[in-house]
Amino acid sequence: MGNEDFENSSSAPVQPTKQMANPLDLTADYSIEKSALRKSFGRKEVLFFSACSVIGLDTIGVVAAGGPEAISWMAVLAIVFLIPAAMVIAELSSTFTYQGGPYMWTRLAFGRFAGSISAAISWFKSPIWFGGVLTLVAVATSETFFMSGSRMSEFSFYRFALAFIWIGIIAANLSFRVGKWVPTLGALARLIVIPFFTVTVVVFGIANGLRGVAFSDFGLSFEGFLASIGIIMFAFLGLENVSAASDEMTHAKRDLPYAAFRTSALAILLYGFPIMAVLLVLPINQVTGLTGFVDALKSAFTVYGGSIAEDGTVTLSGAGVYLGSFAAVLIILAVFASGASWLMSTNRTLAMSCFDGAGPRWLGHTNPRYGTPVRINNITGFIATIILIVGYRFVDGDTAKYFGLMISFAIAMSLVTYLFLFPAFWLLRNKFPDAHRPYQVPAHRTVSIWLTVVVAVALIQILAPGFGDIWFSDEYRPAGWVGDQGRPYYLVQLAILAVIILKATAFWAIGRRNRRKVAINEPEAMQADVN
Repeated sequence: MGNEDFENSSSAPVQPTKQMANPLDLTADYSIEKSALRKSFGRKEVLFFSACSVIGLDTIGVVAAGGPEAISWMAVLAIVFLIPAAMVIAELSSTFTYQGGPYMWTRLAFGRFAGSISAAISWFKSPIWFGGVLTLVAVATSETFFMSGSRMSEFSFYRFALAFIWIGIIAANLSFRVGKWVPTLGALARLIVIPFFTVTVVVFGIANGLRGVAFSDFGLSFEGFLASIGIIMFAFLGLENVSAASDEMTHAKRDLPYAAFRTSALAILLYGFPIMAVLLVLPINQVTGLTGFVDALKSAFTVYGGSIAEDGTVTLSGAGVYLGSFAAVLIILAVFASGASWLMSTNRTLAMSCFDGAGPRWLGHTNPRYGTPVRINNITGFIATIILIVGYRFVDGDTAKYFGLMISFAIAMSLVTYLFLFPAFWLLRNKFPDAHRPYQVPAHRTVSIWLTVVVAVALIQILAPGFGDIWFSDEYRPAGWVGDQGRPYYLVQLAILAVIILKATAFWAIGRRNRRKVAINEPEAMQADVN
């Protein structure tokens, strides 16, 4: 595909056809919006944003709750999923550097309808995760370190949780020149608290002896694979998020592969060490998905001052109080930055899909001062608020049950979008064979099929826990879900996905009128992206 395919010179004796002038069928709205974006993301900002999107402190306790076998399966999936996934994201992000990257990859491969569904599902996952998972981690951390383990009153819970959500929305509304400091600070918080925690565990072990696991506990089993694959896959997702802001980067083609590979390496290290530390500090039967990491952190910090009672109650004193409070602030900052990063990514992706005719044009409105999709951001905040209030009331204030419910929804929606992305990788290699690829994956067909199969298996285990062994048995069914073979859980999950697909279909239908506006001239940056 050469430059002449994009050129439209009025002096040419023969006017190019619509197909030649606009081979990607971009709308005028998309092209205008793309050309107005400001370049404000450098290499370090891209890496920090990517790290915040992938490495989440909220999942450490959930993986650790699966026991030693879960960390063994995490090591296996790092090799068979995370590394090849990073290779695929590196090729896609450096070849097709479009704003709203994940949407554009799916749209170029399968069309606007598939792109609309992918963008809508990815977007709707963000308020569920932000309002239903990260907020609860922040609440649990505050209760553990600032309230001596006491639960917040209902009023205090809502006051804290709603402030957490709406400060995140404000951060997403700010321009990237300012907003980029949120993932930067969040990444730095991870780089401080996780090594600090790991070193403290070593000191704790020398002083008190380690507990919880034996070497034989790390063996692999089919049952352990089924129980842990969903949450482990979720821990590794998000490498594509930063590509949603490709046109706001100074050197996207160079920096995106750099971020994908280094984030993968950091994920292996920054997940592996703290999960192992949690298992060494806490008895296995005391590790919970919501508070596992913060409980282990508090226990380890008793080496600086404090004690652990026979019933497991931890009390910090002296330097332990101050260091514990410092660590708690870093944890809250880290989980806040994770949520803000996902909001910035998925909301930009949805906005660009709307500009491209796969959604309502008014929904993608970008604030001319900040250059951010403030309308979608604010709607996301209202949805997160509703999810928080309704979900909290639904489980009668049982935050652990609410956490398990929300994280399962978030995992399912994330995996569905990957069912589009990995096959799209194969199709785009065939549809655009002459596109310049700064990085190219070997054996792309095998890699594409393999990753799609792994994602499908993980999704099945989220929607139908225990499928392939004992479907919906107590060993696999999420805590709090009861009923005849877990069918209520199964139906609720499918109902949520069905509603989102219906909304995405409505978005696509509304956006059809925007597709009548076809961009005649594409900026030179677009020419370079495809040549």
